[in-house]
Amino acid sequence: MDVKPAYETAVETQPLQSDDSVSEVTADEEGAAGEPVKEGEEPAETDTSGTGTTESDTAEAGTSEAPFLEDPLKIVVVGDINLGRGVKIWVEKQEKRYIYPFEEVVGIFNQNDVVFGNLEEPITASTKGLAGIDEGGKYVLKNDPEAIEGIKYAGFNILSLANNHILDYYEQGLFDTMKILDENGIAYAGAGRNLEEARKPAVLEKKGLKIGMLAYTDMAEVLYKGNPPLRFLAGEDSSGVAPTKKDYIMEDIAKYKDIFDILIVSLHWGVEYSYEPTENQIGLAHEIIDSGADMIIGHHTHRCQGVEIYKGKPIFYSLGNFLFDQNNPLNQESFIFEMEIKNRKLTALSGTPFKIINKSRIVPQKGEDALIMLERERSLSEKLNTPSRIENDKLVFDIN
Repeated sequence: MDVKPAYETAVETQPLQSDDSVSEVTADEEGAAGEPVKEGEEPAETDTSGTGTTESDTAEAGTSEAPFLEDPLKIVVVGDINLGRGVKIWVEKQEKRYIYPFEEVVGIFNQNDVVFGNLEEPITASTKGLAGIDEGGKYVLKNDPEAIEGIKYAGFNILSLANNHILDYYEQGLFDTMKILDENGIAYAGAGRNLEEARKPAVLEKKGLKIGMLAYTDMAEVLYKGNPPLRFLAGEDSSGVAPTKKDYIMEDIAKYKDIFDILIVSLHWGVEYSYEPTENQIGLAHEIIDSGADMIIGHHTHRCQGVEIYKGKPIFYSLGNFLFDQNNPLNQESFIFEMEIKNRKLTALSGTPFKIINKSRIVPQKGEDALIMLERERSLSEKLNTPSRIENDKLVFDIN
């Protein structure tokens, strides 16, 4: 059946519910404080403009030639980060509090130059939020300001804010988040004081390379219940997020592809709790790469989907949860993906399986505990014509 892609459709009250839609919102974002299912560089310069970029950003300085590097650029990417709700209850029982969740993976992150995640909720002390699930609204999420200590410790230096929770505490929550990230030298994209700002790239410079990231969400036009009701979509004079609108994405890629050595596109999209992207997602992803992007990083489904290497460029359709308090065991496991890029070409890509233990600690898996996850991810990626092999408790992708 021919279904118009969600990224070309203005959603009035709810996203498309067809199997062919790019995104789907469900009411099953459970988690809260329930019992666990079972156990199992330098900082960037501070931004004073509120745009999520640093004083050394050169996005408007003109085209640059990528230097020839002996040492590859190393990038690590993970999915949804939630340090509130049930996660908060568990980590605040620990002596190291917000450092505790990341202690077993920080060594992996420290080996990389670029550390990406999707910040799934605002960092704010605000108490004015949207209507909660008990009021017929949505799951309303936030991180306490102290949570930034964990994000800094883990080494995150570039975050997507384009998602369906970043304005759960209205624009005050968003502005608080932007201020805290700016103060801590963490670049971000996908949200801002207006649409122009939300569409601006986050900028990093590592090993002489300029890295830019654009970020968009498929749920920008959903109307959420609250006082007042709120759509997250940014406007000409109103704060919010950048929508997954094909015209915007292509315009932005055309504007920035010759300015950056590496251009990343982050997309908050997909059918929640699904292991496979839709045909519409695959089609849009290929168009994005064909238009000049070097990488696509997807998230939102709460489960890790297959990886595709398309024309030598990696597409992560969804990275699942990195730290979240959902109860379903399948939402408590995912992968940390590491890659190496040399002279603007992908030269290595691998994934380390992990589980979220007690809703509060990210633990890499080994042996039999890792095997089921590794075999599933290998199979999902093979469906996307991307072969890989299991080696030393990792999934290693074949790079042509």
